[in-house]
Amino acid sequence: MPESMRLDWLYRFTGNDDYPDPVEEIDALCTLDANDEPTYLLLANRSSPPLSGASCGEVVGLCTSLDNRLILHGTAVVAGECIRCDTPPSVLPIYGVLSGRVFRPLTDLERLPSDGLSDTTLGHADQETFLKGQSFVKRLTSGTRTARKPAVRGPSKTDSPETMPTFPSLVFSQKHPAFTVVGLDPTAGTWDSRMAQGPKKMPSFALRWEGGFRPDDQPLVWHTTNDEFRSEVDRRGAILTCIDGPCGTNGPRLLRHRDPWCWDANAPKGTRGGELALSRQGINLFWTTQNTVMKFEGASRWIARSLVLLSYCPEQRKIETHPHGAFTFLWRLFGGNGILPKKSKPSGRNARLALLRSFVPGLSDGMVPNHDAVDAACAALIAGLHQLHLTTPFGSSSDGGQIWMPNCEQLAAFLPRSPEADDV
Repeated sequence: MPESMRLDWLYRFTGNDDYPDPVEEIDALCTLDANDEPTYLLLANRSSPPLSGASCGEVVGLCTSLDNRLILHGTAVVAGECIRCDTPPSVLPIYGVLSGRVFRPLTDLERLPSDGLSDTTLGHADQETFLKGQSFVKRLTSGTRTARKPAVRGPSKTDSPETMPTFPSLVFSQKHPAFTVVGLDPTAGTWDSRMAQGPKKMPSFALRWEGGFRPDDQPLVWHTTNDEFRSEVDRRGAILTCIDGPCGTNGPRLLRHRDPWCWDANAPKGTRGGELALSRQGINLFWTTQNTVMKFEGASRWIARSLVLLSYCPEQRKIETHPHGAFTFLWRLFGGNGILPKKSKPSGRNARLALLRSFVPGLSDGMVPNHDAVDAACAALIAGLHQLHLTTPFGSSSDGGQIWMPNCEQLAAFLPRSPEADDV
């Protein structure tokens, strides 16, 4: 947790039939917020439940427990007054159909690397006492305190489009033959087409390696169908493609013999090892679980299409990545200040472009006009780094497939040396 972020409240998530691992619920809430969806916490079924008295701007620690200790996974900021209503549509897949319950609006959810709650925030004995009780909410500060704003995301206190961070360009020493790679940011497919196409076009982005990375000629292309993407990969002679979407599952099953296709409602409730490992590193994402494929309609069709894209045309080499995770690791590598800003904000776009330009100096704003195109360019970069043996896998083929991330330990060797380092 950033030192500048002090907690006013703790909210403890516990397992239930829908979420045996409560961290999945935390990641779902964080991902909703990252996608600019309204996000809420469900409070106790009482007239004035704990947390209903919180002030706007107060910070809530999102926790679970293990071995009589609290584990902090993220933070959220109270965004408004409590509402008593039926389940808000955005969190209906998480909480289900409820009537007349109290929900607390949240904003600026920040996923942190999962770690034990500091004793300076709440002492060990007090944590044990809290965990022995039935309450899942605890106030840490007095109710008379002035509400605070959260710690600032990113390198600047402004979201001005003109604010552009700068990071050093990497100096590669590899003597690798020239190659082309392509990244893809899939969109949700349609069941009637058997995930062969979707209503929203999906972007692919091509990079060329010639002793360094540069955008290939007319690097950004938009595709309606999977076949259009396959033809584009062939046309460019790409040696590898990288896709932002699951390459496998560890439970959910597509019933491809049905017409139209659908998910098996009786499939096992397994989780992917790679997604669990990323989550522990503070990377929020929708887990590829029965919860997601059966309850989140958009994510369900995006996952299904990704599985199809990664499984067909085996002659074309393909790997999986998660751009938010890749950008987060690169942000940490370059010492980015605070949490990586949201991709929907000007500061978030600027941060991602600055990170990409450390590897691809010729990347212009116009080449990546929106955050989908930025994610496709990130996937292409991961494909290029993979070809140079500068990536690391999360997960394995036996527990849902590998998710490839930049190997920051290796990449650090290509950062420019400071004059101070040369003097040592």
